[in-house]
Amino acid sequence: MGRGKPLTDFEKGQIAAKNDQGLSNRQIARDLGRSLDAINRFIKDPLNHGTKKSPGRPSLLTVRDKRQILRKASNAVITCSKIKCDLNLSVSNETVRRVIIKSKFIKYRKMKKAPMLTSVHRQKRLEFARKNIRTDWRQIVFSDEKKFNCDGPDGYNSYWHDLRKEKLRFSRRNFKGGGCMVWAAISSAGRVKLCFVSKRMDGSEYRYVLRRSLLPFWRRNRHKNYQFMQDGAPCHRARKTIKWLEDRRIPVLTWPACSPDFNIIENVWGYMARKVYEGNKSYDNVGQLKKAIVKAWHAVDQNLLDNLFLSLDNRLYELTLNSGGHINY
Repeated sequence: MGRGKPLTDFEKGQIAAKNDQGLSNRQIARDLGRSLDAINRFIKDPLNHGTKKSPGRPSLLTVRDKRQILRKASNAVITCSKIKCDLNLSVSNETVRRVIIKSKFIKYRKMKKAPMLTSVHRQKRLEFARKNIRTDWRQIVFSDEKKFNCDGPDGYNSYWHDLRKEKLRFSRRNFKGGGCMVWAAISSAGRVKLCFVSKRMDGSEYRYVLRRSLLPFWRRNRHKNYQFMQDGAPCHRARKTIKWLEDRRIPVLTWPACSPDFNIIENVWGYMARKVYEGNKSYDNVGQLKKAIVKAWHAVDQNLLDNLFLSLDNRLYELTLNSGGHINY
């Protein structure tokens, strides 16, 4: 049987007045159209009446059941339905979901992409961190390539849906509507000229990019003793490319494999992608996409670059703590 409505302030005043007049609790209940139990509880403790909150319906799950649910869900790729079946619980999937949502330590989030790290990769990354613990990162020029698609990187999986309006749909064309590849580099002094390259860039094209973009920057800043950073892509490791850099006295920082979390230009790519695809925007052709990329590149602020360079010491420290494993960057 459900609870009745709580007593109003007016009814409480009437009860107190009638009680002072000497009327019985049963007579007061009959006059006000209230239950005898409600009148008895108010007269017994008028000051604290109505302050106690109702605990609600008792939980179908015991404390042990809730602990087992949280233990199952902890850092696991598993559905609420599977948790319920594994623990043989006679509750709904939504009940299991509510237990997880109420936890202070478990939050639902998308899994970040990261390269596969073997024991050799971890050892090389750890050696790199120990070797460069005193490196002045403001003397390093970071470079990388990035592919942009006309239809966006991965689409927008979530949005705020107004039930009064039609649902939004992410339409994708074959091959994501086409796209382009971009090479760029950043330094503590600013951005290096951005270049559009082919999607299968070879060593000769890469050297042409370095000659067009990197070499003028290097000559202007010859006195600053910069080092050049590039990953282990085949076109970067080509013998002619290495000789080209040596002939022009451009020192190259040895970089461990599978380490995009060190390369701060990856964060710049993320910033640019948010600018290029802001508002679920797509492009009709590659020409429009290139204009948006150039605009986003010019929007990269020097404060952003300065903060990224300052983060490198923390990245190495976290890498050392994780014994060469993945870091939160």
